[in-house]
Amino acid sequence: MALRSIDSVYLTAFICSMAASSNYLAMNFPQWIQTSIVDDVLKITSFNENISPYITNQIMMCVQKIKSKVPNGHFEGINHLAPIFNKLVELNNQRSTQLEPDDQSPDESLGLCDPPFKHSSSQSVLYQQLIAAKFNKFKKHKEEDIANAVNSERPCKIVYYRNLMSSINPTSGAWLSAGMSHPSFLLSPFEFAAALCRRNTIYNTSIPTLNIYGSDNPQNYQCPCSGRIITIDPYGYHLTNCKIAGGAIRLHDNVVNTLVMLFRSLGLSVALEPLHVFSQIEADDERRPDMLIRNPLGGGPQTVVEVAVSGFNNRNRTNNNKPEQVPIATEKYKIRKYGKAAEENYLRLCPAAFSTTGEMGPSIKKLFLEQIRLKLQLVDGEVKRSKVQKIMKHCVRHISAAINRSASRNIFLKVTKMVNLARHTQQNFSTSTFCDSTSSSASFSPDELVQQLELQIMNQDVIQN
Repeated sequence: MALRSIDSVYLTAFICSMAASSNYLAMNFPQWIQTSIVDDVLKITSFNENISPYITNQIMMCVQKIKSKVPNGHFEGINHLAPIFNKLVELNNQRSTQLEPDDQSPDESLGLCDPPFKHSSSQSVLYQQLIAAKFNKFKKHKEEDIANAVNSERPCKIVYYRNLMSSINPTSGAWLSAGMSHPSFLLSPFEFAAALCRRNTIYNTSIPTLNIYGSDNPQNYQCPCSGRIITIDPYGYHLTNCKIAGGAIRLHDNVVNTLVMLFRSLGLSVALEPLHVFSQIEADDERRPDMLIRNPLGGGPQTVVEVAVSGFNNRNRTNNNKPEQVPIATEKYKIRKYGKAAEENYLRLCPAAFSTTGEMGPSIKKLFLEQIRLKLQLVDGEVKRSKVQKIMKHCVRHISAAINRSASRNIFLKVTKMVNLARHTQQNFSTSTFCDSTSSSASFSPDELVQQLELQIMNQDVIQN
């Protein structure tokens, strides 16, 4: 949202509105603007820049600013008003097709990542170029900030940058636009705050941090679930998918149940964690895939879907600018684990890889788009782009909301345990060695203290009566 600069809106809106009204201006001011038909297209043939020098200077100033921000953009090599207006009119005439083409990428079909050559107006073309240039400049600044940071600050800056890159895709932030139409989209105040802290890399004040000057036990703020002792970060990244106390399992199971619900809503028969799927080859094979689609639309073999939710900052990610490394590596692992057995049992394997930011792997997106297209073709007889987008957005929002809600609840559960551990440690230390046990704040837990106060009030009422 911070990238939506009003300066970029002004630069694009002014010149595009002038280009859109150029035909009407030519009819009313023929000495200023002249048009003619060239190759069956109405084009501006001449523009008298001396008639209105103020407007001419305004237009050229906007064009020069755009060229300075995007040197290789649409105005490259154009220095006069007539070709500038013709270029804008040309961009404005481009329209996208209404039917869903077969060669679209999954992200394009979501309706959130349109191809660069398809826009509804010339202003959107120029605006997207300006925003892309600003974002590239922003990324370069952050990369330089990481390179110049001291060793103690570099890990935190890398985590921030990797989280930012993992959040820039059509699926990671879908929960923000889900609304409140479904109960699964609703978040408690704590869950919403935890979600925003994770997404924006902001300190979550609900997560306890170690006081190096106090008497806290450092082990209460550490976690060994990754195979080595690490300090729990204050943003909630580790707590979203922590393996201790079943956090990772809960996140995985909630995503699986959401996928089952979505596939069944498309009219598919889905078995949850079916047994003996691979027993045809090995009788004692007790592996249970997450789900089995018995009747995939379009025919073909039954489809095994295996789900995995990985952290965006795990060891499979070697490039800060390539967050897709995480789901792709997860898909390869699932194929190595189940690929051969699925092929020998005449099954189709679809690894469903997700990251804790909500990023979806390419295989599960393709499966959803395939089943949506086939369902629309079966029901309506044609596949319209708008309907595919609508259904796909619905599915993506449910998946994104499930990941976000489960991750936020994992943070809540882990924070509660951390607070209880810290409180238990502090109970060993009273405020003073000379105070009595009743007035000591460390003598009772909060529940015990409330019960003790209620008992005292009841006894006082009995005495007064």
